[in-house]
This record gives sequence, structure tokens and C-alpha cells, in this order.
Amino acid sequence: MRAVRLASVVVTTAVLLGAATACSSGAKGGNDAKGGDAKGGDPIAAALTGDPKAALTAAALVMQKAGNGKVSMVAPDDSKGGGTGDADWKDPAKVSVDLVGDMGGKKLKIRVVGPDAYLGGDEAAPALGGKHWVKMPAGNEAGDAFRAVGQMLNPVLVLTVAAQSGKLSKVGQESQGGVQTTHLRAVEDTSALVAGMSALPEAQRKAVQKTLEEDGKTLTFDFWLNGKQELVQYQEYGDTNGEKQAVTVKYSDLGKAAAITAPAATDLGNEADLLKLLG
Repeated sequence: MRAVRLASVVVTTAVLLGAATACSSGAKGGNDAKGGDAKGGDPIAAALTGDPKAALTAAALVMQKAGNGKVSMVAPDDSKGGGTGDADWKDPAKVSVDLVGDMGGKKLKIRVVGPDAYLGGDEAAPALGGKHWVKMPAGNEAGDAFRAVGQMLNPVLVLTVAAQSGKLSKVGQESQGGVQTTHLRAVEDTSALVAGMSALPEAQRKAVQKTLEEDGKTLTFDFWLNGKQELVQYQEYGDTNGEKQAVTVKYSDLGKAAAITAPAATDLGNEADLLKLLG
């Protein structure tokens, strides 16, 4: 998605976010979902043997139950590696992510808590007079990109919108990291995805839509679901840039992510120091 590439340009590096993850869900760390055995009488498992809409809907329920997890995102131009982090999507009104990546030779963090976005981390302190974070102001292009990333890392959102609004198909059975998965595809309007981001204020939804539509008015999502109906991975690309510009998002350790909170007001640097941080 262009949000990742845009943020990469803003921080003058090929890397914004990165690398891998998989999934597990339910109580006690998120592993109580039944396997994909339709004979066991599990209606969710049975959905995976049926139509794509039922399968995506089932996966959304499993991911909602998990509530959080480790996550990573890799853009097609992330040639230097990338970063990983945590995401919490339990409360749709306050989806939060905490990601770290190489930016201009520094290890910096992007933190999104609901509608608020921050840039910083330990290596930001020298540029921020000892503070660790800068809050990205409303209307700031990079901040809007970070908020778009936060929304796109909510698996319940992307799965639900795809199930309800996408043109769906089943691609087949594939192995991902040694795990057998079902590969499904959804093609949907960008506007439908943004309409699902109801927790964001209208002005921010418009900004996110503008950012995402740089990829195209239509988006293609490829989903890989394992036998527990967990979302292992998805890829997204728009009709403008095509599959070569697909962004990959992966999930792991469902239910085990660290708590994510907004930085303390006393630890926020001046907005004017943002250029120092990125310089």
C-alpha cells in the first residue's frame, strides 16, 4: 500500500516496516480454535471447505477473539530488511500498533493509538532534547500514512470488508512457512475498505482514502488461512501499481502482544523537532 512507501520516502530510507509473522488464537495465548476438520462438527472449520465468504467471515471471528498479536509488514522496496512489532485490534475504536524499523540509519518506532500517531523511540532522544516521541499533527502527510498503516494492520477490518464487499474466489491450497493454508482472493473498491474504518474521524478517513487511492480505486487482497482459521498472511495491491507493488502483512503469536499505550505528554518533543529527527 502506498502508505508504507510514502512513509519510507518521508524518512529517507527504503525501509519503513518489515518482516514476518504467522498466527495462533483463542484463550491462554490464543490456541484453542479447532483445526480445519469439517467432520468434527465445527461450523467455522466447515466454512473453510465451502465458499470464500464463509471462510473469510470465520477467520474474522477467530482473529477478533485473539484480539492482538505480533505483526510485520514488508513493502516491495524494503531491500534492507525492515522491522516488526505488535498490534492490538480488540477495540475497533482504538486499534493500536507499535512498530520499529530502520529509518535514515536510526531504529525508530511508529506508534498508532486510535486516531493518534507518533514517531520516536530511544534513538530519537538526541534530536528531541531528551524526549522520545513526536506526535504527528492532523493533516500531516506522514501522520496520515501512519494512521493508514494502523488501520490496515487490523485483520478483522480487512477480512470483514473483503467478505462483505469483495468479489471473492478461492485460489487453492498452498504452503506458507511449512504450514498448509487456504489461499483466497478478494477484489474490492478502496472506498468500501475506508468506509469500514468507522472508528476514525471523517477527516482522517478522507485522508486515509486519499493515501490508499494512490494505489488505485480498486484493491486486490490475497489471504492465506491456516487450518485453525487464523490469518497467516495477506498481500494487498491496487489496480494502479499492480501486483509487483504488493505489500505483505504477516501475523504471529496471537493473543500474546505487549500492551500499547500512548506516550506520556511529558515525553513528547516539539513538532518543530521533527525535521531534526528525520534529518
